[in-house]
Formats: sequence, structure tokens, C-alpha cells
Amino acid sequence: MRGKPTLRDVAARAGCSITTVSNILQGRSHLYREDMVSQVLHAAHELGYRPNSVARSLARRRTATIGVVLDPQHARLTHNLYAHDVLDGILAFLEPRDYDIRLITPRTSDPAAVWRRIDNGSVDGAVLIAPVMGSPLLEWRHYSRLPVVAVGSTLPEEYGMSCIDIDNETTMAMLTEWVIQQGHRAIGFIKGHPLHWSAHQREQAFRRTMARYNLPIREEWVQQGDYSPESGVRAAEQLLRQSDLPTVVLAANDDMAMGFLQQCRTHEIAVPDRISVAGFDDSLWAQRMGIPLTTIHHDRYQVGYLAAQQLLHQIETGDTHPQRTLINGTLVVRQSVAMGYALASATIPQPTYSTEGGSR
Repeated sequence: MRGKPTLRDVAARAGCSITTVSNILQGRSHLYREDMVSQVLHAAHELGYRPNSVARSLARRRTATIGVVLDPQHARLTHNLYAHDVLDGILAFLEPRDYDIRLITPRTSDPAAVWRRIDNGSVDGAVLIAPVMGSPLLEWRHYSRLPVVAVGSTLPEEYGMSCIDIDNETTMAMLTEWVIQQGHRAIGFIKGHPLHWSAHQREQAFRRTMARYNLPIREEWVQQGDYSPESGVRAAEQLLRQSDLPTVVLAANDDMAMGFLQQCRTHEIAVPDRISVAGFDDSLWAQRMGIPLTTIHHDRYQVGYLAAQQLLHQIETGDTHPQRTLINGTLVVRQSVAMGYALASATIPQPTYSTEGGSR
């Protein structure tokens, strides 16, 4: 036989109609006798027939492809560890369900152009990775009705978009409460990128928790960062030159905590004896530093897995009603925070946390 075998060839070999072959190979074998199903499958195997996935997708008006969209404001995918972990979770859910992914990295601020690139018929839905404030990705409702789920950004309800994220506010409050309960009263804070929803949520949680314990916030101990190690270095330069230092500094992510710790070493400031440091994210390096970092662990893989699950639900049922899923983080205690006497007057229950490598 010349060329690729067709449905007509399989039907001729099996001695049945093309419709019968098509139905059986598309999973509707329950409509036929067992001997007919066996006959068709045997013929297809002998001829080496492979279904045309493109034609099959057109027939059901789906592409079996999901778009994974990285916000234009972020670093390239190869430099984005958060996106890597989320992508692993997405792939884990989609692979056994015969869905592919298409990576999309729009490089324009024009909302219409961004959505034309995403919603061009090549994907059945999209996962948006951490859209930031003012992102053209947030204009989804005006340009597309494509099923969509945002991850890494807990969006306000007015955006009408499903989102899956860590519970930034509850978890940062847990970290702040814990350092207070270890006896710390003078607490500094390094803020995240001003365009990220998570940065604002983590800062708000820090401020509310300090107020709840009637502890003052010294604004000179609150430094602006941007989630990069370099911004942690800059924050350290501003804080460490002050004559009066906080006893602990909370960074809104591990990268900034790393930059801060580097400067502490440079200036020969002992951690945690002179100043304690805690981060957020539980990055790979957090437990491998000279002084392992106390931080918040959250499952980015699970975020991706749940996002793909939610998106396929939207695609297959047509139910695009916005859903919000917030995942709890876990406090991981390591050696970067000095632990003193807990507050006798604490009214908030002790958080659940795990301890690695002992404590100081």
C-alpha cells in the first residue's frame, strides 16, 4: 500500500463501513458487536493506521491544547522558577488526558493584540501565570470568552476570572505572629514588587498582624523591594546603616532574604545572633545556605495541577463561573531566626509548622 492508510483502507480490510470504523476508533465501540470491534482494531493494527488528531480536533471543535501564558512583566520562562514549578503541575494533570500545552509569551502592552495572540483558535483555554496589576491579561472579559484560570495572583472579584494561589494574607500573618511569639518586637519588612498582587497582600498581612499585637511599625525599617536578590541587597544597605536595628527582618520572598543575608555577611553582622531573617517561598537554596532560612513553604506544583484541573472543567462543562482556590502555606523553621520567650499574652493560636535542622 502506498502512502498512509486511511479510514477507507481500514474499512475495506475489516469488511465494514467507514462510519463503523470511525465510531470504533473514536471510542464508541459499545455500539457494535465484540467480533466487529475486534475485526476493526485488528485491521487498523495490521495497516498501521493512526487517527488524524487534527481532523479529530476539528470534528469536536477543540484543539486538545492549553495555552500557558507568562505575563509580559515577568522574566523569561527560563529565569522564572515559580513558572517552572507551576508548569510541572500543569503537565502532570494534562499528560494522561491527551492534552498538549502551548507556551505563550506576549511582548506588548496592547490588550487587544495580547488576546488575539492567545485566542486565535489554537488553544481551548489558557492558564495565566501571575498577571500583575495593569497587565493586558486582565482585560480578558473585554476581548475573549475563552476559558481561563490565573495562578500566582489572587485577583479582585471584579476581574471575573478564576484564580488559584497561595493564601498570601493568612500565611504572612502566620509568619509574623510566629516571630512575635518568639519574643521579637522590633520587626523590619522588605516589600515585594509593587505591581504584584501578592506583594500588597503580604504587606497588608504584616501590618494588620503588628496592629493586632499593638506593636508599632517603624517605617524606616520597611523597605521597598521587587522580589529580586538585588533589591534585598539594596534594602540591607538602607537598614544596616541605621544606628538602631530591628531584631528580625521579614522579606516578602526568599530571593530578597538571600540578598539581605549576603549583605549581613559582607558587613560581618551575625545572623541570627545580631539580626534574624525570614523569607517566603521555600526556594531550593533556602535550606542550603550557610545559615538555612526560616521561610514559608507553599506547593507551586499543586497550584499548577489544580489550575489545569479547573481549566479542563471549564472547557468540558462550559461552566466558566469564577472560582477562587487559596492554598495554605506551611511555616518552616530553620536557623536564621533567633527564638526567645513566647508572648505570655498571645491571643492568636500557635501556627502549625515543621522544624528542619533544629533551632536556635
